[in-house]
Amino acid sequence: VSADASPSSVSSGINAEYGQKHKLRTVMDVVNRIQWDNIYDPETFVVGYLDRFDGILEEKFSNFDWSDVTTVDDWETFCIPKHRVYYFKINDKVVWDRTERIDLIFNQRQPMCKDCNKS
Repeated sequence: VSADASPSSVSSGINAEYGQKHKLRTVMDVVNRIQWDNIYDPETFVVGYLDRFDGILEEKFSNFDWSDVTTVDDWETFCIPKHRVYYFKINDKVVWDRTERIDLIFNQRQPMCKDCNKS
């Protein structure tokens, strides 16, 4: 992202200079950032995912087993295929959304951390 890019173009994933979309980071990129970057508190995140029968549902990030769905016991852990994840929220604010191409986890100068912008 260029230094003069507007915040709306960064969050929407549109490269205003060329009229092209930015590459959106994958679900696992976001998961790894939340798990391993100490500015984020995984307990504050909510995941929006597609349930095959009930549509879009939300669940706390910490309730998920982020392992490969083929390696876990469905009766003991909560694990879904990564392609069913649609968005991540922190403090009721969407910070990554696949459909809207929002990425405030990687494409933001001031990260949405546990001590930042709790509004």
